[in-house]
Amino acid sequence: MEKTDFDVMAWGTANRGYLNQIYGAFKALEDLTGDTYDYDNAFLLPAGINNVRDLKENMNLSKFPNYPSFKKEVFFILDNFLKSKKNTPKVFIVTYNQAENKLAGKNVNAICRAVKEYYKEHDLGNIFTSVLTSRLHKYKYVDLINVPEHLLTLKSRIRLLKDADLRKKSLITIGIINNFNLNLVKDKKKDFITSLQNNKDNSELMVQIQKLSNFIICSKKVVICLGGRVEGNEIKFTRQFAKKLLTDAQKLVSCGYSVVFVNSQRTPNDVSDFLYEQTCKKNNIVFHNCKNIAQSDEDRTPQHWRIYSGKYEKEFSHMLMIGNIYPGILGFDNLLVAHTMDSYSSCETANAAITTAICTKGIEIDAKIRPDCYNLVRILCPKFAIEWDDFVNFSLYMKIEPQDLKPKILPSPSHTFAKTILNCIS
Repeated sequence: MEKTDFDVMAWGTANRGYLNQIYGAFKALEDLTGDTYDYDNAFLLPAGINNVRDLKENMNLSKFPNYPSFKKEVFFILDNFLKSKKNTPKVFIVTYNQAENKLAGKNVNAICRAVKEYYKEHDLGNIFTSVLTSRLHKYKYVDLINVPEHLLTLKSRIRLLKDADLRKKSLITIGIINNFNLNLVKDKKKDFITSLQNNKDNSELMVQIQKLSNFIICSKKVVICLGGRVEGNEIKFTRQFAKKLLTDAQKLVSCGYSVVFVNSQRTPNDVSDFLYEQTCKKNNIVFHNCKNIAQSDEDRTPQHWRIYSGKYEKEFSHMLMIGNIYPGILGFDNLLVAHTMDSYSSCETANAAITTAICTKGIEIDAKIRPDCYNLVRILCPKFAIEWDDFVNFSLYMKIEPQDLKPKILPSPSHTFAKTILNCIS
């Protein structure tokens, strides 16, 4: 395929899940255009931030006194960004932050407005703007709205039926655009095994490595991926819920499973602490921290709750030598991965043909504010995934194993998104 000199850029996000959505969009566009993007230098970032992975909080309109002051900052960022670009980007991608509730749509619209105004005022031609994993909004400055089906409410479905223009610029997908696939899992699996081997003589990691090694050789495996809190009160991820998941894990161990818990940036520190303490006493249940660890007193402030700061900073820092075991730990046979229902990661693993379960009971989610969490379960189960409690019961009473389940593979929306973008700008 010939090169097209087709370049892209994206709005920086501090959320690792949203970042992977952007990477997935980049990868799909690369596949179709034949271009190669420099991901590290494709993000618009605030002054002083050189890499998107160093971003600790999002920069949005809602954090500025008014739009002109926000626009001025975006223009400053674009001035510096475009100095190093050989080709002027033709596509701009931003993600929609579900946790911002009523502010998210306004923030996205303001970002895209500022970018379009910059291009117009600097005579750079057209810039195609797109938003990933958005609720349905009638954006004025967004050219393509990716709306996963689980984010559609009855009201938004009616709006689509009535508004042809909105329908024309909306791309409805089953699941989210993502950067997750089996090749990635296989590569990360090799890295995971190599890391265990390289650290086998480390006295600080000896117990953890032994437990993870036992997991590898066990014939039946489960990985439980923990979601967590959001900025508002609509999702409550409590120790009580963690205790319920731990009890479920113990039931599975009683019928021959080995279980690993991995947390995420949103997992509350007290939940991580509780599961670490409890699993230290278990032979076939492991907790591995995958959350960034505080490096300064600033990181330990309440607004940086996505960074782990707690009583096990030292122990979790040692785990960093092994690294983030997700997604490499998913690359083994006869394995099921379980996600809590507040997380969209179930879309990624179901899309990658990894047997997937969704934990629905025990986590507290306000259905009026976050109906998407309930919609996702309805869409994925039982066709593409199994409900967690059903899997636990089937394992206990019917001796069902992950390899016995034959879920359908969730179609990938990433290439559909990329094709739509290319068709729109051609």
